[in-house]
Amino acid sequence: MLTIETPQPRRVGFGAMVLAFLLLASFDAESDIWYVEPNAAARAFYDDNVRLSTTDPQSSFGAIVRGEILAGRRTEVSDIGVGLKVDTRQYSDVSELDRTNGALGFRSRFQVNRHSLGFDTSLDYDSTLTSEEATTGIVQVNKRRSKVFVRPSWRYELTERTTLDAGVSYEDVSYEDVDVIPLTNYTFARASFAVGYQLTERLQLVGQTAYDEYDASEVDTRSTSVGVEAGLKYLLSETSTIRAAAGIRQSDAQTPTEEGVIDTTNSGPIFELEWTKDFIVGGIELLAERSLVPSGRGTLLDTTGINLAFNYPITERWTFGLDASGYRNRNPGGEISGNDRDFVNLAPRLERRLTEALRLDLSYRYRWQKREISEDDAVSNAVFLSVTYRWPREPLRRWSLLR
Repeated sequence: MLTIETPQPRRVGFGAMVLAFLLLASFDAESDIWYVEPNAAARAFYDDNVRLSTTDPQSSFGAIVRGEILAGRRTEVSDIGVGLKVDTRQYSDVSELDRTNGALGFRSRFQVNRHSLGFDTSLDYDSTLTSEEATTGIVQVNKRRSKVFVRPSWRYELTERTTLDAGVSYEDVSYEDVDVIPLTNYTFARASFAVGYQLTERLQLVGQTAYDEYDASEVDTRSTSVGVEAGLKYLLSETSTIRAAAGIRQSDAQTPTEEGVIDTTNSGPIFELEWTKDFIVGGIELLAERSLVPSGRGTLLDTTGINLAFNYPITERWTFGLDASGYRNRNPGGEISGNDRDFVNLAPRLERRLTEALRLDLSYRYRWQKREISEDDAVSNAVFLSVTYRWPREPLRRWSLLR
């Protein structure tokens, strides 16, 4: 059984961030390639149902300002990067939804002979208005959420055709001021192991297994899950790849009741299907999967999700894009409750390139949500006008004191 003891998870996350910056600054900049990519965007919008409510929808105009910077160092055997993002959103008619979110992340990869070592960590401070879209769907109120994520990983090239992959991840999620809202803090840990075999130049066979442990101590619930999958990765062409895997999982849950703790066991299918296609400019990324995901409702959710990102240049200056996502959340044991819901998000956009770095785009967003226990559904329509500026990549030493 996997046991990860983190008595002070937020201090662990902060310490990892400090270590990331010290590590990033410790290399000799004269012999390595450094980069920096600052981006900024401003958006004006109108939303006819800002809370995605089934009754008495509230509409509002608003504005979003976002800043982001990515910095790092790349060599032939390493890749280290730090990212910082801050965005603020203001509403003209629903000021209680105003919020400022932030995210800090660190990513590293090191190649040592046949070994490849990785370490990722991130700290997010955001709002339930957006963080709950893929799981609980409780996006009607503005409550703060903190998430700390840590993931070390390892890859080993056993032979020219065979690779081994192993990783452990841990996340700690906490909510603020949710006494009367059905959300609870939780931790989620995962250990995974995979074997890949390159059968031909185009085809790779993959087998993988994972063990998950979910704990919501405030409501005394705990779940564990084991999954096994087999699949393949196939190079359709020089610009297109498909990856598919399917298998089965079994989960055990401990839930407190008035009569005592009830242990339940259930099983179900899991799968992944991913297709990517690159154009000269733009591309397509399609991902469909079914798995158990952690949630703030004190339980894992059996979630089937689909995500699409599509960008296609119509002319030299005009680009059409489409971002879409959909989720079906169900209880792992099949019982019907407030956790059962369907959600759809569609966002087509038309982008105009004004200069090499400046973009102007007009977009529309449609959101729909329906819970199994309710006859009513919620619909939101929103229109956005955005200006985005992406600085061209330059060596980091021109922008920073890292020398």
